[in-house]
Amino acid sequence: MVRTFPRQMASIASLVAYVREFLEQEGLPSDRAFDLDLVIEELFTNLVRHATGSRGDVDVSLESTPRGVVLTLREYDADRYDPTAAPEVDIHRPIADRRPGGLGIHLVRQLSTDFRYEWQDRTGLITVTMKEPF
Repeated sequence: MVRTFPRQMASIASLVAYVREFLEQEGLPSDRAFDLDLVIEELFTNLVRHATGSRGDVDVSLESTPRGVVLTLREYDADRYDPTAAPEVDIHRPIADRRPGGLGIHLVRQLSTDFRYEWQDRTGLITVTMKEPF
């Protein structure tokens, strides 16, 4: 299931509706929506806020596979922006001693078994395989 979303924060509500539609279509439990919402919102928000040289819309795909639910975000006419390169967050350090940011990507890593980024010919592809149970 693939949908295209404008690269703007106003698309978040449509992304949430897309997750609900996907879960219903695939017969997957609706209580898994929270994890998918969190991952999609984090990655999409980062593309909007940090991939500032990119101009095109974002294709978002959800697929139920034997390995689990696979989420992909594909952006066209995009500058390189690799969220997988974000440094690990030391969650054991006091908040006052931490660098701001990075907790969203930390949560993406915690909720997934695979988190990859590819970039070629100004096309960026983020792929996340969600942890079970789904």
